[in-house]
Amino acid sequence: MPSASAAGSAARPVTAVMPDVTGGNALRAQEQMDGTQVRLEDATGRNREVVDPQAWRVCGSRPGADQQITSYPVVLLVAPAAESCPDGASG
Repeated sequence: MPSASAAGSAARPVTAVMPDVTGGNALRAQEQMDGTQVRLEDATGRNREVVDPQAWRVCGSRPGADQQITSYPVVLLVAPAAESCPDGASG
């Protein structure tokens, strides 16, 4: 029979912290978040579908870097690698 302290720790929610993937490749960021639901959104506001994440760069995320992840999916705000990230795209 587990002790009361072991039972109490098992009831705690699992928490995770968002890594700082800003500036990195979107595909590698997705791979780094292995096991986490991730959605890619066009940070430029053009609502383009991200077909090849390898060709996109991460401009920001929701939640932001080093913030606790409290809901899923995590959103990576991305822009094509050939374009600049828009101002304020940090999420």
